[in-house]
Amino acid sequence: MMFYSMIWTMNFLTELRLADEVTLEKKLDLRVLSLGAGVQSSTLIFKLLENEIKPVDIAIFADTGNEPKEVYEWLEYLKKLTKNIIDIEVVRNEKNTGNIITDILSPSGRFASIPVYTINPDNTKGNTRRTCTSEYKIVPIQKKIREILGVNNLRGKAVEMVMGISYDEIQRAKTPPNKWQINCYPFIDSKITRDDCKHWVSHSQYKQPPRSACIICPYHRNEEWSHLKNNYPEEFKQAVWFDEQLRSNKESQFINKLDGELYLHDQRKPLKDVNFDTVKEKQYNLFDDECEGMCGI
Repeated sequence: MMFYSMIWTMNFLTELRLADEVTLEKKLDLRVLSLGAGVQSSTLIFKLLENEIKPVDIAIFADTGNEPKEVYEWLEYLKKLTKNIIDIEVVRNEKNTGNIITDILSPSGRFASIPVYTINPDNTKGNTRRTCTSEYKIVPIQKKIREILGVNNLRGKAVEMVMGISYDEIQRAKTPPNKWQINCYPFIDSKITRDDCKHWVSHSQYKQPPRSACIICPYHRNEEWSHLKNNYPEEFKQAVWFDEQLRSNKESQFINKLDGELYLHDQRKPLKDVNFDTVKEKQYNLFDDECEGMCGI
């Protein structure tokens, strides 16, 4: 298994080098930092301020309307820090309310599916599909890019997306699905891990970034649920309420399209009843399955 992982990594790094060569040949129309306001992308901001990586034209944060309070506070810190140096834009899903909880529980309109855990009518276990990253991250960011470039279609353009995926999370890095998009992974190029980022920040003038993820994200590890419960009880209550809504709300389009019982935690029991200190860790390694590398960084 390790052998195939090494082969995949080598092949991907080769693809990155080829992408770099393409970038050198193209005249970039825009260089964008995809800002998740977590450890890695915040470290990219700091390194930009220290002139350790190439400048960007803009940093874009996609707000799901369900970020933890500490992330919103952190975003304000970054804005003050980068004032008149890096333009940080906040974008939202404009197709509905822009709040992922409100949209999921709505009886009408467009909604995005989050990857909750299920117990099906035949007692088998499963997961719902995930479209939240696309609807609340990718689509709003692409819309903002089109606005900046003053075009309705990005065909023929060259936009470099700078992403904070670290070397230890290389499986999250993907070649771009669009010809106009060129993905740039400075930490993968330099073999910098998430722990390296934290170490670098701890020896800098900057504050240590928080973990970035939606309050209701089913990919939370137990330690993250525990952190939320112990340090942000009101936000944890919101997650508990939403978890209960998954099994009791009879008006939600999302819920009514599914059979069986839905849960936020993979123990498939009410979130309020999970003991995060004793439950064996089975939750996904945060965002290992996150296909676009735009959440949690």
